[in-house]
Amino acid sequence: MDKEDILSRFLVESKKDPEKMTDQYLRDIILNFMLAGKDSTANTLSWFFYVLCKNPLIQVKIVQEIREVIGNNMKDNGSVDDFVTSITEEVLEKMHYLHATLTETLRLYPAVPLDGRCADTDDVLPDGFHIRKGDEVSYMA
Repeated sequence: MDKEDILSRFLVESKKDPEKMTDQYLRDIILNFMLAGKDSTANTLSWFFYVLCKNPLIQVKIVQEIREVIGNNMKDNGSVDDFVTSITEEVLEKMHYLHATLTETLRLYPAVPLDGRCADTDDVLPDGFHIRKGDEVSYMA
């Protein structure tokens, strides 16, 4: 059975084109994925907990939903490890209120609120604005 993690997928591809997909290239790709997700995930979680702290009713609703969805699968005196084990993809798909809260957190506090690019060539934006090579264009999510 093939593994489905990102590194394993890249390793399979590297066998198809070993000159391009060197160990250094693979290392750089994986490091980029790991670092790119670290700050945005930490930032989103920080804002999520901020939203929860400012809105105790949301905390209560999320706890209720977790209890309803996990239900009899969890013991009242179960350990954190038991709880983590019970959180499966199927369980998460049933947690609509949690999903809505996370989505609203991302809407209010985007993980990457400002993004920008530098024009490689002269170009024209859809509204007719002309951009010259080297101009920086930024937008707010």
